[in-house]
Amino acid sequence: MWDIRTPFTWAAVIVFVVSLFPVFALAGVDRASGDDWSFGLLTHLAWVDTHSLWQVLRAAFASVKKYYDSWQGTWFSVFLFSLQPEVFSHDAYRIVPVLMTGLLIVGVSDFLYCLLVRLLQMSGRDFLLLDAILLFVLIQFVPYQTSAFFWYNGAAHYTVPFALAMFACARFLRFVERFRKRDLFWAALWMFLLGGTNYLAAILGLCLFLLFVVLFYHRDRRVLFMLAPMALEVAGLLVSALAPGNAVRGGEGYHVTAAGMVQAVGKALVQGMQGMWESFGDYPVAVAAMLVIAVFLWDMLREKVTALHLHFPCPALVILYLWGTYCGVYWPVVFVGGSIEDGSVSVGVPNTIFWVFILALFGSLLYGLGWICEKRGSRVEKLRLPVYGAGFGAALVLLVICRKDLKNSTDYVCYHYIRTGGAAVYKEQMDELTGILTDESVEDAVVPFIVGEQGPLVHMPITLDKDEWTNRKMALFFRKKSLVAIPRDEWEAQAEIR
Repeated sequence: MWDIRTPFTWAAVIVFVVSLFPVFALAGVDRASGDDWSFGLLTHLAWVDTHSLWQVLRAAFASVKKYYDSWQGTWFSVFLFSLQPEVFSHDAYRIVPVLMTGLLIVGVSDFLYCLLVRLLQMSGRDFLLLDAILLFVLIQFVPYQTSAFFWYNGAAHYTVPFALAMFACARFLRFVERFRKRDLFWAALWMFLLGGTNYLAAILGLCLFLLFVVLFYHRDRRVLFMLAPMALEVAGLLVSALAPGNAVRGGEGYHVTAAGMVQAVGKALVQGMQGMWESFGDYPVAVAAMLVIAVFLWDMLREKVTALHLHFPCPALVILYLWGTYCGVYWPVVFVGGSIEDGSVSVGVPNTIFWVFILALFGSLLYGLGWICEKRGSRVEKLRLPVYGAGFGAALVLLVICRKDLKNSTDYVCYHYIRTGGAAVYKEQMDELTGILTDESVEDAVVPFIVGEQGPLVHMPITLDKDEWTNRKMALFFRKKSLVAIPRDEWEAQAEIR
């Protein structure tokens, strides 16, 4: 019999692929900014002087040591920062949106494939259907596209670690399947590196690993080998937490106490529950898409649970744990005295929290619907069309009511920036800026201010003050004695005189 999910799969995959076009269309416009120049300084100079990858790696490790002592302990993130694409070529930054979007796609897809196909034995078609919808939600409704896909420094600290957590969890599920040493090795490597990135992604990785250990322990006690990758991540976190640079960045008010850590747990639970409730209202179109996923999940699970005798014990505890994990990623923010609402944290933080929200919602739907299908058995065939009608109807109503939210989507933001001409103007100005800075005959560079909207891109402005932080770092990066920016009309007047 013709399966209703087949045309939906084709439609979902096509829509998802097409939805990537506006993101990739901005790749040629994207440029380095702000911290990219600072963290990439030593490696860039090493590349320019030697064109040796070995010397670049040595400079990368030197950057880690420098910032470990003077700024922050997130050692693997700093290592990635030091390898920003313009280290090697001033035209290479265009790879950033493709690289970061690709890592998110591959990481989430790897995890979902292991979960749905390898573990639950769903078909490749059903995996593609769920994967395309879930990825569409994760990419289109992320709160801040800049730090998610376009600014290397921000994406390397938040998008890459989230992908690492997905890669690690995928290896866990592969290990459970065959207990191969290579899966244990890769899980250990990804978890160790995760310990050197942002703390939100590190908490996500630890929480998911602990959940999997508990759920799969009854299968085979060899699952306890996965405690080793968890221990390695904790070791990486300890290296990060003990960095002298943390105290330097935190200032006089920086104190790490056991009481403070415990108090932060309670505050994180409160902020997490508030954030969970608000997210359902903040991302209505994403919630509508998750309703559609719920319908498809129910249809898939009702077929598999009985046939494969799948078991979903303690659903209330598992779902509560998943949302506890969501609250847990608030803990680092609360511990340092920050808040999502007041904007006192990096915009990469809300991105990670949104992604964890969607994962927790997906996991809750999967486990809860699996338990329902386990209890109801195969007696729900007659409900198939009513469930499809109700689920899709509710999603459509929500989409119509909240259609204004579509203007916050990544595609709309990118498309609007391109259509209004902002992207073309930005590219022209950045090419002009790069031309001046790469002119070896210019020692004291004077450049015009960048004007106009930047859309999902970012340019931390060069100022009139040559001693300002951005001015100094860019001057060093391009080996200029000094760098200042002046109003464009003044710069154009001086250019005519020259």
